[in-house]
Amino acid sequence: MSIPKLSVSNPVLSNLLMVIITALGVYAWFTLPRDLIPEIVTYTARISTFYPGASAETVEKLVTAQIEDAIEKVDQIDLITSKSSEGRSDISVQFEEISDRDFDKRVQDLRNAVDRIKDLPNELLDQPEVVAVDISNGVPMVTVAVSGNLDESQMKLAAEVLEKQITKIDGVSNIQVAGVRDREIWVEVDPDRLKSYNLVAEQVSLALSQRNLNLPAGVLEVGESEFLVRTMGEFRSVAEIAETIIKVTTYGTPVRVKDVASVRDTYQDARTLSRINGQSSISLTIQKKNDGNAIRIIDQIRKIVAPYTEGQTNRANLIIQKTSPKLIPIELPPETKISLVNDSSVLLRERLGILQNNALLGLVLVVVFLWLFMGSRNAFFAALGIPVAILGALWILKLMGSSINASTLFGLILVIGIVVDDAIVVIENVFRRIEEGLPPTKAAIVGAQEVAWPVLSASLTTMAAFLPLILMSGIPGQFMRVVPITGVVVILASLVEVFAILPAHIAEWSKPNNDSNSDNRSNWFVSIQDRYVELLNRILDWRYVVVFGTVLGTFVFSILAFISLPKELFPGEDFPQFYIKVDMPTDYGIEETTRFMEKLEGVVTSLPREEYVALVTNIGLQTPTNGLEGTSISSNVAEVLVELVPKDERNRSRDEIIEFLRLQMTEITGAEKIYFDKQEGGPPRGKDVEVKVKGDRIPQLVAIANQLKEKLNSIDGVFDVKDDFKSGKPEIRLRTKGEKLRQFGLTIFQVANNVRHAIEGNICTVYRDADEAIDVVVKYGKNSMNTVDALSQMMIATPSGISVPLKDIAQLSREESLVDIKRFDVERSITVSASVDREVTTPAIATQALQTAFENIGFRYPGYSLDFRGEFDQILESFKELGLKLLPMGVMLMYFILGAQFKSFLQPFIILFAIPFGVIGAMVGLLITQSTLSLIALFGVVALAGIVVNDSIVLIDFINQRRNHKSSTNDQEEVDGAVDDLRDAVLKGSRLRLRPIVLTSLTTIAGLIPMFLGLGGKSPIWQPLASTIIFGLLFSTMLTLFVMPALYYIIEGIRSKGQPHYTD
Repeated sequence: MSIPKLSVSNPVLSNLLMVIITALGVYAWFTLPRDLIPEIVTYTARISTFYPGASAETVEKLVTAQIEDAIEKVDQIDLITSKSSEGRSDISVQFEEISDRDFDKRVQDLRNAVDRIKDLPNELLDQPEVVAVDISNGVPMVTVAVSGNLDESQMKLAAEVLEKQITKIDGVSNIQVAGVRDREIWVEVDPDRLKSYNLVAEQVSLALSQRNLNLPAGVLEVGESEFLVRTMGEFRSVAEIAETIIKVTTYGTPVRVKDVASVRDTYQDARTLSRINGQSSISLTIQKKNDGNAIRIIDQIRKIVAPYTEGQTNRANLIIQKTSPKLIPIELPPETKISLVNDSSVLLRERLGILQNNALLGLVLVVVFLWLFMGSRNAFFAALGIPVAILGALWILKLMGSSINASTLFGLILVIGIVVDDAIVVIENVFRRIEEGLPPTKAAIVGAQEVAWPVLSASLTTMAAFLPLILMSGIPGQFMRVVPITGVVVILASLVEVFAILPAHIAEWSKPNNDSNSDNRSNWFVSIQDRYVELLNRILDWRYVVVFGTVLGTFVFSILAFISLPKELFPGEDFPQFYIKVDMPTDYGIEETTRFMEKLEGVVTSLPREEYVALVTNIGLQTPTNGLEGTSISSNVAEVLVELVPKDERNRSRDEIIEFLRLQMTEITGAEKIYFDKQEGGPPRGKDVEVKVKGDRIPQLVAIANQLKEKLNSIDGVFDVKDDFKSGKPEIRLRTKGEKLRQFGLTIFQVANNVRHAIEGNICTVYRDADEAIDVVVKYGKNSMNTVDALSQMMIATPSGISVPLKDIAQLSREESLVDIKRFDVERSITVSASVDREVTTPAIATQALQTAFENIGFRYPGYSLDFRGEFDQILESFKELGLKLLPMGVMLMYFILGAQFKSFLQPFIILFAIPFGVIGAMVGLLITQSTLSLIALFGVVALAGIVVNDSIVLIDFINQRRNHKSSTNDQEEVDGAVDDLRDAVLKGSRLRLRPIVLTSLTTIAGLIPMFLGLGGKSPIWQPLASTIIFGLLFSTMLTLFVMPALYYIIEGIRSKGQPHYTD
């Protein structure tokens, strides 16, 4: 029994199927996670190695280079990059796109390769650590900032309270806290007082660690009883630390900690600082799990912080566990201010809302066109399949682990008009059978079965164009492939609706043939059909001129348009935020960097208050904005996140505001680099312009990088030109005297450890205050160790018990060292990058100018090379993959399907001839809308290939039916008195299929018109794709209706042996 027959014979089953699909789809809609973009996975592993005291050059030579040599032969590695800095080696290994299982194997291969290295330095802190980078569970959603007129302990308490509450929210994976300092007990020794007692700092540390004990001594058996024995000696107060005895003199006098040091209950030195709107703050950046719903999570966070953002009582529902297991409320000061900044849910709601509005408007327009062309009843049958197909697709997407994101919603918008095509064909054929006298029940079965293969073929050709797009690689591919996946799933769901549900509805709700049942045959369209046939008849007379003229014009125009259209990876948009990144001189500490940032904040706050929401300043770190780089942590770097109000609420664009601030920044001096970093819509991407200079010697790399920067600065529209080379940082180097070390029985490690403890401090024990564990740090006071001479005079304890000055066993010198050494593809490298004003030029043009200027770099600098990366590299790779691999693959799949349907090798070529027509229409659309040829637009061209052939399939199929139909000669066209069967078939087949061809094209276009015009809100990312498909489909439909019949007439006329003579 066929599916349509089963549907008609058991309508209850069909209706139950519809109800189940609808219910599952509604459930999926409300439970699917919401994201701005699809999940982006980079198959990356990191290898971290710590080598205390080693310079960047030493780390590179003895650690980084050796590990790179060992792992280079691991399979499926795409790229190796590394950074060697003082005491640390970081290597990033990026793999090709592979399965999760293969990725786990490759990471294990890395571990095995590293374990086989035999000659790594013995002084390494530990063996190199190999870890897989998991970014799926670390997507930042929102930052909660705690500020106000509070002291540090109050702010920290508020941050702890919030962190405990937010961590409990389902879907939160991690919370990164910035601006908070842990409490520490500082024991700051005085070198002169130590010397007077013949002590060194190491002895103070030893005394404290041996005094602060809580040790079990075992079990004591007393008769038949057992007692646990424990030695209790933990510090109960800070005062006890100061009273700790270090030694007893020969006169019996105890020397206590307070005799040689001051003890302070304080906080650790600040490594990073956080500020909001110029006030000190502690920020909590909340990250969600891959399957977390950002909107729902942030709504729950808002409930937690509501009492503080709305001025209610500070007791609220914030609780923290202190000295007892009972949860007690904590009352925070009235000055406590908690702000939500960088709230991704605001943008997420806006972008998803725009797409949802455009989808609904598109659905309305599709229904309107169906009603105009098919009448109310048939329009209802066709439109009913749209929500059923979409809801069914949503359930399948949930099973696949997908989310509701911009790509998913655009995929739904794209196919809203396409999914009714199958229903239109089935409904037209069924009602044709009803008009011929068949009862509705029989007509529904016969009509659906007759067009089953053409409908399936048309759907398969659309999917054939979509399927190769799923194979697109790289980050752009991961972002875009959700669109064809969604499209394919919806089309599959629509086929279920068309054959398993629609026949039952038609059979149950239709009436036998009468006048009232023919409202789908609109009389107004008959005159259009008559005029169309008249025009087509003339075109057939001039068929050679029309066909070859169109082919030539299409070819020439497409080439010229492709060359002239500016190219970019993804269209830019007015994202409501940007970063100002600052690099200070390498010898700047956190205090000096803070003072500069206060000046910079003053410049930013000169913006009108109605243009921005908040300023979030991070001092001591820079976060990546493109998702492809790591966080940079150093005392001489900082950044300001400027969060703007929505673009509709301000008079200036983001780029205009940036340009205003760029001019204002010239008034403040002291920074090495100040540059702006903009977050764009779409997936993470490289810099606009990025070049890797590769070679052996740093001075030569710097020289080439400077020439590149000079050239970039001369190109109009290029700004923020910089490189990632950091000038030498001044340092004091200790070179031990080997003979002296042997004389005193010391090792280099002992000396280095003593010096490190004196400057950085030594955590000797832990003091417990209630449930808080506080490190006790022994260190030299800042005023005691603030000159080179003071360092040279510090005392080093020897195994024999005497102490010697550092200057006696080591030579101190002031030198300059590299901050870090970067390597790209196992070669030393410096990266030169720049941003581009897209109203003046494009990344591609700027990069090509560089390539031309430096094409002979290998001759000028033998052994050195340039590797052009950034957006230009992604454009080349993506365009090449789409144009030379995926589009031909899709066309081949479509040819196979069409060949199977038409049982012909030649007719599929005629049908596929519609693809170039669609391409030229897409180019025309881009030129009219003054858009760039972006990856999005090119993606639309490939998807368009599967859409435009559907009209040709319908046309050619019915012309073939007419040729096979045995009609009387009285109903056929005559040429020169002879009957022309072929011409008659072309004209009558074209006339019969004019309505479905026009209607299927119009419904597809109608679904995309709101997105193209921005009726439900503008989306710069997706607008070019809508434009490409609309204009491509318009153009291809016109040529399909007029040129395709002429081409068919020419080819089939040549093939027909008995064709009569034609007069052109």
